[in-house]
Amino acid sequence: MHAGWRRGVYAALGAAMVLTFATGMASAHSVLQRSIPPANASLPAPPRQIVLIFSEPVVDGLSTATVADRTAAVVSHVSTVARDGRTLTISVGPLATGVYTVRWRVLSATDGHTTSGFLLFGVGQGPPAGGPAGSEVIGPPVSEVLVRWANFAAAILLAGTVFFQYFILRPARTQFAAAGGSQAQGGTDRLLGATTVASGVVLVFGLIGEFVLEAATLLDTSVVGVWRSGTLWTLLGGTKAGWSTLTRAAGAFVLLIPTSPSGRIFRAAMLVWFAIVGVMSGLLGGPVALAGSVHLAALVLVASVYGLVSVIAAVIVPKIPDAIVPEFPIVGPVAAAAILAGFTVSSHAVGSGPTAIVLDWAHLFGASLWVGGLLPLWLALRRVSKEERRGVARILVPRFSRMAAIAVAVLAVTGVYSALVHVPSLRALTVTTYGRTLLIKLLLVLPAVALGAYNRFVLRARMEGQRSADGAPHRLLPSLSVEITLGATILLVVAVLTVTPPAAVTMPVPAQPPLILAGLAGPFHADLTVSPAEPGWNRFEAAVRTVEGPVNPAGTRVLLRLIKLDEDLDPITITLQPEGDRFAAEGGELGVPGWWEVRLVVRQRDKRDATTTFPLKLGVASGRPDPQAQRMLMQAQQAAARIRTWREVEQITDGSGGVTVTKLEMVKPDRVRYRTASGAEAIIIGATRLYRQGGGRWERDTLPSPVVLEGPFVSYMQGATAVSLGRSGTCDDEPRTKRDPPPGAGPQVGTVAAARGEPCRILTWELPSSRASFAAWVGLDTYRIYRLYMAAPFHYMTAQALDLNTPLRITPP
Repeated sequence: MHAGWRRGVYAALGAAMVLTFATGMASAHSVLQRSIPPANASLPAPPRQIVLIFSEPVVDGLSTATVADRTAAVVSHVSTVARDGRTLTISVGPLATGVYTVRWRVLSATDGHTTSGFLLFGVGQGPPAGGPAGSEVIGPPVSEVLVRWANFAAAILLAGTVFFQYFILRPARTQFAAAGGSQAQGGTDRLLGATTVASGVVLVFGLIGEFVLEAATLLDTSVVGVWRSGTLWTLLGGTKAGWSTLTRAAGAFVLLIPTSPSGRIFRAAMLVWFAIVGVMSGLLGGPVALAGSVHLAALVLVASVYGLVSVIAAVIVPKIPDAIVPEFPIVGPVAAAAILAGFTVSSHAVGSGPTAIVLDWAHLFGASLWVGGLLPLWLALRRVSKEERRGVARILVPRFSRMAAIAVAVLAVTGVYSALVHVPSLRALTVTTYGRTLLIKLLLVLPAVALGAYNRFVLRARMEGQRSADGAPHRLLPSLSVEITLGATILLVVAVLTVTPPAAVTMPVPAQPPLILAGLAGPFHADLTVSPAEPGWNRFEAAVRTVEGPVNPAGTRVLLRLIKLDEDLDPITITLQPEGDRFAAEGGELGVPGWWEVRLVVRQRDKRDATTTFPLKLGVASGRPDPQAQRMLMQAQQAAARIRTWREVEQITDGSGGVTVTKLEMVKPDRVRYRTASGAEAIIIGATRLYRQGGGRWERDTLPSPVVLEGPFVSYMQGATAVSLGRSGTCDDEPRTKRDPPPGAGPQVGTVAAARGEPCRILTWELPSSRASFAAWVGLDTYRIYRLYMAAPFHYMTAQALDLNTPLRITPP
């Protein structure tokens, strides 16, 4: 029976971690990453909604935001969390000219922490001078930090006392009794038992206070209001903060049960029961999910029978003559480890993956062994008489020193890993609250480690030496007192760290350069700047020039036509207004993430419109993988493979104002001729390349591998993933030409050749091997790809295949 109980209680530690591992990768703390409109924006027209995007998912129903005017009157309606969990949208009514404040209070779905803050924006005017430079995060109340400190101190002391008894006193019980006498040993056991009870009681009441204060912060109400809100069970059983509270409380209750024969049976039984409930809750998604599952009735029945058997065993077994109740010594350490796991459930590590979770728990375990064991050691030495102290110290101090050395090594390794995860750079140590607080912790740890080293290598050596060193044990007590004080101060700093967003999510983000899409539109060179090129409010600036210089705004109009490729939304036309030698506009037309086709049209009187087209992918595309889309892409690939000759026009811009337009001719299996708008020409036959620049002399070189042609755009379709269906339309929904424009005319990139009204469907897909995304207009009759768009880092391509299977001849010059 003893071995069976031991296997059962060993499982409890894993059970305590189940809730912790039930979360995916994220960043810890839901911190506002950006907003639409941005903080301190001045909008010419009132927005229809405010969008807040956070660093990690927030809990719907417990995360709210409002918009208020100068008089603090709320002008917003409702706030809703999108499916991605990170986007909070606030609907607003008609807004008059003025400055508005957006306030939010959200609960992280990853680590259970509450964050709040505000930002300002203006309609028809800017925010007042001297106001916040951006969005501001409101820190936690001092009362919450102090209560969390008390909980950390109580938990570390409770776990440290249990570990001290298990790893130090229990193995040395015989030697300790011989050195200090059985009476001294019994007194030490009673003193450490009282320490366990006191720290356990403080922890239980502290957990109640911590949870109520966190709930009050989240609900933006008083402590009394929390009790009246009727949401306590929802918060306790449905949030990470609640799970953390329940896990720590369960471990504390186990350790508060007396160690009498009946109490030992209750301890082991309760620990196993908590383990079963913890595993089931973790598998089902939390206590609330467990309470609402079909397994609840079975669990209640099993728990009732199990509890009844446990009570009967606890009452009857100790009364049986000659019956020996096992001590179940492992129960205490496992319960203490579960308390530490409860802190990890709502720690920053939960958002950083399994390795970070395990190392966070190991960090707390190391702190409990060292810092948590200091007071039990001090009490054990202080409890005995001066005459007995040296003998007791020679037994306990070497054992504790070895344990503390292991603990310090664990703390160093896990601490460095945590810093690497949560602090992205050395600069973050000085420019973020988390980084500065971490520096304070390190400054306190150094003297604590130095003092521990003094105790280990100086005082311990004197106690173990051949010479008399009767004063060493007495000097150890004040040294331990200072070390305990430093440890308590470190725990205060740790309490601040746990409620402070990590530097990785609060580090000021360097301003991203605007996206500059460059293209050729007939005789014009056009640069379109889109800032910030994210879903939501954007500013558009177009610079249009010819070889003579910038065009005259007085006789020129510049239009943008925005077409959502992965959804059937109505196209949007924007007229850019002259601003100096540029044309500009701003608005929320790109408010929906996904694939967009951006056509820039240059219109002059009595001249044909000149157009250039750009692909633009914002955020995460809305399409989902679709078997029909996959089949269409395979048919398009097969149709392309049947083509023997074709021409291509490609326009590639790097997003920084650079552009290359290339006209190509292709003849299977291995012949290519191309010319760029800058005058570079090349002919490739197999692995042989002949090239020249600007009509100069032809030169020859050999490619690393021969060219093998498979068909128009076939290489872009091979290995496609996440293939989705987009909008429908006709393939000739814009002007088309019968042939590719001659080199001197400047290519009309974006036009379609000989489409003849074939119905088309957009397909989108990803190519993970090249970190590229694609969208294509595919004919539903011929499965021909009429237009192909590619978006990749520093690579935005618009391409067309023309004159399919027309006679082409490519020969060396």
